[in-house]
Amino acid sequence: MPLDSYGQHINNNRTQVWNLGTSVLEVLKKGMESLNRAVVSDRLLEDSFAEARRRTPILVGMLSISAASALMITAALGFIYWRTGNPLYLIGTLIASITMLGYAGTLWYFKRSMAWLPASHLYALTTTFSTVAPCMITGGLFSSPYLPLVLIVPAFLFLIAGRRWGTCWSIIVALCVGAMYFMEWQGFTFPQAIPADMMAQFRFMAWLMTLMLLVLGLVSYEVNFENLTERISAERSQFAHDAMHDPLTGLSNRKLFYQRAREAVEYALHHDHKAALIFIDLNDFKKVNDSFGHEVGDEVLNEIAHRLRANMRSMDTVSRLGGDEFAVVMHGINHTEATNVMLEKLSIAIRKPLAMRDTILNISGSFGVAIAPDEGIRVEDLLHIADQGMYEAKQLRKDSQLEAG
Repeated sequence: MPLDSYGQHINNNRTQVWNLGTSVLEVLKKGMESLNRAVVSDRLLEDSFAEARRRTPILVGMLSISAASALMITAALGFIYWRTGNPLYLIGTLIASITMLGYAGTLWYFKRSMAWLPASHLYALTTTFSTVAPCMITGGLFSSPYLPLVLIVPAFLFLIAGRRWGTCWSIIVALCVGAMYFMEWQGFTFPQAIPADMMAQFRFMAWLMTLMLLVLGLVSYEVNFENLTERISAERSQFAHDAMHDPLTGLSNRKLFYQRAREAVEYALHHDHKAALIFIDLNDFKKVNDSFGHEVGDEVLNEIAHRLRANMRSMDTVSRLGGDEFAVVMHGINHTEATNVMLEKLSIAIRKPLAMRDTILNISGSFGVAIAPDEGIRVEDLLHIADQGMYEAKQLRKDSQLEAG
């Protein structure tokens, strides 16, 4: 095979292995998510920062995997006992049955109580029994092929219950192993249920089982960590958005308004353009709240916000500063006439009749404008100028109404 073709063949194999591994992880991820939704309460799953939220998916995954494994081992040992009649296989079947019931019972207990830490201890107790007891009927500490499975308890308890309880259960397992060592040192001989000619196969299976359980546990941890990271990232993004936006209308709030206004002024100074700050106050909005209630008032504010946003350029910013006060930042305008055109558009948009719950409302607004850098470059000064202009417009409206009356 030519060297280039061989290299391409190797790359294709790597790609296939990578795609297979990715597919397997995706299936495991979806399986774990479905399992967690079925077992873990929504209240617990929604609290991203709680310790129980970080550890329970691993506990649920390991309980499910361990219960399924114990069920298969129970069936296999029961079949061997039926074929051989060896009482040690009956004992093994009983150990596997007790183990299966322990895992299934712990899963049921956790689903009923959502008590994460007690369930972790029940898992540790069941796993310690299921790893130490088989060693006692397969030759003890020095001969049993199942000894590597003892590592499961400390490894998983650190992931499931944390450093403190992981350390405690590691000590308990070490004491169990030490007890077996002491018994053999005193001359006690543990029974051996495994024929000598099958010892190599059993050792291989025990090591393979240990490896598979560790891998599945770590994959479960990785999947949970990845899901949790994505959730926290989404929540942080939502927190950042909420910190910069008005909760009622979704418009920029005062903090983001000041930030965008400073950016617009900086851009105007460096590129020989202008920026405009427009202050808007709805006229007689208090009467709407007093006559129709705050719920209708909120609907009016949302509709006005929608109209303002629909009439602005994509580069501009519409903000709700509070109450019935809105503000607009016009970014990168070439001349002040553009501001006058925008004021006319916004005024027409606000004055369109509002149909609210079988009632037609006629809303209008008073406007004030400040142009940067013509009238200043500090956002606070510009906003003050726009605010003063808005109050002058509001006063002119009141004077006109008095004269008309």
